[in-house]
Amino acid sequence: MCSTTLLLTLNLIVLTGGIASVILMFLIENQPSRAAWLIIIAGIFTIASGLIGLCSSTRRGCFTLQLVLLAFSVIGLLATAFAIFFRPTQVRDALDKPTYQVDTTKTLLKVLSAVTFFTGCVQGAVLTLGICVNCCDLNDYYEDIEMTRSMNAKEAKEAEKRAARKEESKSTQLAEQMREKYGKWTDKGQGGAAKK
Repeated sequence: MCSTTLLLTLNLIVLTGGIASVILMFLIENQPSRAAWLIIIAGIFTIASGLIGLCSSTRRGCFTLQLVLLAFSVIGLLATAFAIFFRPTQVRDALDKPTYQVDTTKTLLKVLSAVTFFTGCVQGAVLTLGICVNCCDLNDYYEDIEMTRSMNAKEAKEAEKRAARKEESKSTQLAEQMREKYGKWTDKGQGGAAKK
């Protein structure tokens, strides 16, 4: 239960980070260029993985889809963070029409780099914890199935024993009834045959 609460919280952070990265990119460039669209798409994948993560922390069916979105999102966010961090001038030059002056754009790019790096690291934690929780849930599921089967097998054995005892008592009862009913005839028949 604690791990699902932690996953829920981490997915909220991922969702917030994805929204922040998209907003920051639109602040840097009002009409996004190709490079900006790549960053926005990574942010959209992040938002989607955060939303699906919120759903899959309470339901099991969305986990595979979340893994795929997490993988794409982590790659996109970390690539964005490292590109901005290690090559800020080239990233700024790849943007067609930055909204602000060079210094403000550099500052916003650094903030975007920090947000994407932090969100990517949180997504790595979500991915790791999600796999662990899902595997534990599957183990618990199969253990429950195994326990149910063993309980059903025990109940079946006990039912067979009860049926055998019941059958045994019925056959004993039938044998006694037959002895009482037909035993008299055989005794008379034997007695009658012995007299002749």
